[in-house]
Amino acid sequence: MCMIVLLGASASGKSTLQKALMNSSDRFKKIVTYTTRPPRKGEKDGVDYHFISESQFQQLLKDEFFVEHAEYRGWHYGTAKDDCKESDEYIAVLTPAGFRALKRLGTNVTSIYLYVDRRSLMTNIINRGDDIDEAYRRNLSDVGQFDGLEDEVDYVIDNSLFRMNVEEVMQCVNKILEDKK
Repeated sequence: MCMIVLLGASASGKSTLQKALMNSSDRFKKIVTYTTRPPRKGEKDGVDYHFISESQFQQLLKDEFFVEHAEYRGWHYGTAKDDCKESDEYIAVLTPAGFRALKRLGTNVTSIYLYVDRRSLMTNIINRGDDIDEAYRRNLSDVGQFDGLEDEVDYVIDNSLFRMNVEEVMQCVNKILEDKK
């Protein structure tokens, strides 16, 4: 199995990149992860995430349903074992803890960290419509989550100040994938 794992702080563009890559090619299947986080405006259950209650998540944990799971900013996230079949290629957005869990299991991943400076992240959170208190909470909760991650992943794409648009970031990812062949 080959899995691309996209990592990045809140508002770094990882979900946008995932959607763009999925729209540009049918090479990878999207892993729709599970979360206890409420949906944001425009998100759809079963498409963006499987939105479930805390009690449902805890039952799935007890049933050993997840290949990896993590708590991030007070919400739980998990990837179903059944979504990681050996014969398929996937692209997933994961937390650093989720990524580390996959690595510990020996899952074959190509990991890409989308690094964006903190000021640009905060601006992006506000520009996409989150209220200022939520923007501050999300920015603050990322502190420490990604420290040292650049030393753990296969590739880092530095998009500080959002110098590159999504198409340019996609070109970087496509180059990475071509070089891996």
